[in-house]
Amino acid sequence: MSEEKKEKQEEQQEPQAEQQQEAKSDRTSKLMGDMMKGLREFGSSAMEKAEEFGKIATEKAEAYTKLGKIKLDIHQLKRSRTRALAELGELVMSLKTKPKLAKLGEHEDYLDLSKRIKELSAEISEKEALATIAEEEESKES
Repeated sequence: MSEEKKEKQEEQQEPQAEQQQEAKSDRTSKLMGDMMKGLREFGSSAMEKAEEFGKIATEKAEAYTKLGKIKLDIHQLKRSRTRALAELGELVMSLKTKPKLAKLGEHEDYLDLSKRIKELSAEISEKEALATIAEEEESKES
């Protein structure tokens, strides 16, 4: 009789073992499904953040490019003004005698150079004002 009991117990244990195995398999599948869902959500969130940071970086790059161009323009204008001042100095030095210096205000090259220097100085002032505005806007955005 004990052998019969053992056989019955074994027969009953087999379906229980199968049920336990199926329950473990179901839990594992659910766990894997939950992990996959979490990874998809994380990937989606990471992609959105990357796009957002990309847009911000593009805007910053554009602002810095604009400011850089203004500063380059200022530098080029200052170089042009320096060349014009050098030419003016050479002109004045070539007019060494006092009678020629007395009529300097009537000399055509002197008048042209003076006008060009004033125009360059005005342009430089405008560009420096633009650079200041661009820098202030950049500092407000940061």
